[in-house]
Amino acid sequence: MRENQEYRRRWRKFFIFTFIVGLIVAIFSVVSDNSPYLKDGITVFEFIISYLAVMINSLPMWFILAMLVGYIFARSLKESALFGTIYTISAITFYFVIGHFYTDAAVSLSFKEQALVYIKWYGASAIGGISGGIVGFLMKKTPYVQLTLLLGLLLQLFVNGTRSWRDIVGIAQNVTFCLMIVSIVIHLTIVRRKERKEYLRM
Repeated sequence: MRENQEYRRRWRKFFIFTFIVGLIVAIFSVVSDNSPYLKDGITVFEFIISYLAVMINSLPMWFILAMLVGYIFARSLKESALFGTIYTISAITFYFVIGHFYTDAAVSLSFKEQALVYIKWYGASAIGGISGGIVGFLMKKTPYVQLTLLLGLLLQLFVNGTRSWRDIVGIAQNVTFCLMIVSIVIHLTIVRRKERKEYLRM
């Protein structure tokens, strides 16, 4: 009885998290897609909103949030994959719905083209959700799975390219990714040194 209550409570918290965070991610992602190029002389508020939108709309952040779901709510690998998938699919659905009402005019696509677009996006989202959820769950067992995130951050910097360093929002995003990479390296280095000390004591 007590286990069932805990199970239901955990699912309830997961659904609340998915709805609130997924909705926020979707809103900022749509804002990011529709934000104009910011020139010099922008206000602090414009910079903050643009920075948050671009950061939240990045693949590393979508992956990190899927990791968070697996880390917080999952009790097994199977659950981590399930939670990660549900969260990411929900977020991408919110994104499509909000994006439909946000844009002034929708691009006319045939049914087949629309189906291919949805299959592509939902397929990629499911894969990312499963991967992120599993990595997040495995974080409880070993910090070295953070190397997956580190590789993802490096890939995102490569994809952003040199042109992303030419505007203030792009620079802020890249610097944030660099700081995250450095933090992961420092954390894993500290963990490795502690493990060596414990091994020598044995």
